[in-house]
Amino acid sequence: MNVTVRPELIAWARNRASLTVAELAPKVGTKTKPAPIQDWEDSETPVEIPVKQLEKFAEKTRAPFGMLFLSEPPVERLPIRDFRRPTTDGSRQPSLNLLETIYDYQIKQSWLSSAFQDEGDEPLSFVGSASIRDSVTALAADIRARLRIGTEERQAVRTSGDSVLWLIGRLAESRINVIRKSYFRTNTKSSLDPMEFKGFALADQYAPFIFINGKDWPASQIFTIAHECVHLWLGESALPSGEWFVEAVDPVERFCNQVAAEILIPAAELERSWRTADSVQANAVRIGREFRVSSLASLYRARNTNIITESELQSVRSQLQADFERRPETKKGSGGDPYNNKGIELGKDFIRRVVARTLEGRTLYSEAFELLGTKNTDVVHTLAQRFL
Repeated sequence: MNVTVRPELIAWARNRASLTVAELAPKVGTKTKPAPIQDWEDSETPVEIPVKQLEKFAEKTRAPFGMLFLSEPPVERLPIRDFRRPTTDGSRQPSLNLLETIYDYQIKQSWLSSAFQDEGDEPLSFVGSASIRDSVTALAADIRARLRIGTEERQAVRTSGDSVLWLIGRLAESRINVIRKSYFRTNTKSSLDPMEFKGFALADQYAPFIFINGKDWPASQIFTIAHECVHLWLGESALPSGEWFVEAVDPVERFCNQVAAEILIPAAELERSWRTADSVQANAVRIGREFRVSSLASLYRARNTNIITESELQSVRSQLQADFERRPETKKGSGGDPYNNKGIELGKDFIRRVVARTLEGRTLYSEAFELLGTKNTDVVHTLAQRFL
């Protein structure tokens, strides 16, 4: 039995699942006879597809079967404020990986927030304590002091990668659960695209969450963390533009970028560190090392604080951009200790609360499995040994 489906629904489901035609065709057909996905999408009229094959297509694209019979692709909206700029076609349709990652961590946040409240923990006074009318310098100073992430503290950390982990640890001390993950749920082959999003903030007075895309460059992750902290201080769940070196159009994003820059490179400290006898590039590289940020970030910060001109910035920007985007070589191996990875992908405090309440009988094992991304009781017990 065949059913009729519009070509644009086929393309919508595939793109939503972040799959290429080459990746999807063998999954819906076979290796020797892949499904004609491209022909279906290129058709100018509705296409006839065997029901069983369409069911397999829906399964592999994680698309609700009934949605494939709509007259046009549905518009799915993010459950948090989206500051990304529209693409050239005027849209910014989120991928399924992005949508479900936000949904997944909203569920985890709701559980953790309820757990804190059940146990009598106080709400965090800094969440929602600021507004975009506040002084950029004063707010940045407040965030730096509360989280203990001043320049001197950060200078003890050697590399950008180490700085990210150090920042995550500092924020955890203030009950901000920072997640760093590079793939969707437990599917290590389904990467999260840093071109689509670099991270997001989920504000909550008991359990604020920050999600960092682990596929992004470490230097960019540092700025993402600082930027998302500002969203928490504003009390707003948000998906940022991710354009750290472009003047933001929205006043909220512009304010968050300004405060994040002041957190990482305070203007007064930058002015004292700048050596007029050195070249712009030499200053940018040296100051980037001093403040544990990218040289590109220090370059733009110098321009935005009027230490250098736009023409001076442009004269060295290309080289520093290339340095900023140069990923460190990936070490070959097993991917590290899976339980340590859990601590980064879920947050150590989150794991402690889930495991403790499960062992105490206050949370069902079935719920713990869902929250921790496992189906194995032994995993829960091993996590207890590691994190309790």
